[in-house]
Amino acid sequence: MAHPTLEDVAARAGVSRALVSLVMRGSPKVGRERREAVLEAARELGYRPNAMARGLAAGRTGIVGVLLADLHEPVSAAIHDGLAEEAARRDVRLLLTTGRGRPALERTALEDLLDLRLDGVVLAYPRITAAEIGRAAAGSPVTVVGRALRSAGVDCVTGDDAAAVDRAIAHLTSLGHSRIACLDLGSRPSPLRRTCAAVLGRTAVLTDPDEPWRAPEPPTAVLALGDATGAAALTALLRAGRNVPGDVSLIVHGDPPGARSAPVTTIAPPPRELGRLAMAALLDRIRDGAPAKARRLTVPPLLTERGTTGPVRR
Repeated sequence: MAHPTLEDVAARAGVSRALVSLVMRGSPKVGRERREAVLEAARELGYRPNAMARGLAAGRTGIVGVLLADLHEPVSAAIHDGLAEEAARRDVRLLLTTGRGRPALERTALEDLLDLRLDGVVLAYPRITAAEIGRAAAGSPVTVVGRALRSAGVDCVTGDDAAAVDRAIAHLTSLGHSRIACLDLGSRPSPLRRTCAAVLGRTAVLTDPDEPWRAPEPPTAVLALGDATGAAALTALLRAGRNVPGDVSLIVHGDPPGARSAPVTTIAPPPRELGRLAMAALLDRIRDGAPAKARRLTVPPLLTERGTTGPVRR
């Protein structure tokens, strides 16, 4: 079924197409009676203005693309909430897509967004290369969430990893823990892992969840880097017969699924705030043009104490 057009509305209301166009643009030049007649005809026909075409003609669509890494991750949903909140506040609509955690699909999804010639794009925890993001930013305003890039044309909003590690360790130390290990199952050393090594010492950074419990003096507290690592740490502790938090306290850097119901102590930047700041940065860039220097915004970590941390057992 074809969509109703301006001509259809004009015929139903008994006015010219030009008058209908004025009404749809909110022009004050149209009298109240004729305006109401046009709007009533539009309602009866189910007419909706083509926002994309109208925006392209005006040089601005009022629509921003959002590419989330994986819709199944709770952090993605929370980031979207922040993005949507700021977009609504500034009268902008969102077009959402995902790469489902796979760079190839993410690459295709980004190309689709760019083909639509939207006002800009937000990439949340992108897995594609920095060069690909830079090429996208050459033709469209781009803001990245959760990843720091050196590109002068891309604004980035990230968490403060160093502050997260410092605060987690300070919290464990305040509970009396001195033998603290950092666990990271990532295949490559991350900046967060390097921060842990600098604070705790390299021997305290482990990549095998079963390794700590073989030591003569096992750690009494563990900081797990990432949701998957946190789940592996809990499994290893149960397998080793360790009570949490009686024998070992655990903090997960991230927001793993079920953290609230488990309940797991976490430390991470509030994802909603990451999304809000990212949307604000993108819309500022769209409104003001490219700034002299790309923005690098960091969000302080939030420690949420739940049931996996407690005082050291003497």
